[in-house]
Amino acid sequence: MKLLARADHSLQAAIWADTLRAAGIRCELRNTALSGALGEIPFLECAPQVWIERDDDEPRAREILLQLRQPMREPHWQCTECNEYSEPQFGSCWQCGSVRPVP
Repeated sequence: MKLLARADHSLQAAIWADTLRAAGIRCELRNTALSGALGEIPFLECAPQVWIERDDDEPRAREILLQLRQPMREPHWQCTECNEYSEPQFGSCWQCGSVRPVP
């Protein structure tokens, strides 16, 4: 096992781990319940951590995390049902819930 990254919060760590697993990289989360100890324990020890099982997966895993940290460059999209605009990372309309149209 090798420490890949420390996240700002547990949700971010979970998204990273789920994305890595979807790419076939075996990983686990650690320190997801230590946020209450922040101040008593140093931040780096409390921060949620993503660990990968195989050292060989590290370059690919780091590339995936780099992509996840980049802002989306796609334009906002318009809902075909209610004409509301949504940000590119959303797959459904925030206002009416309609699924994003496929271009």
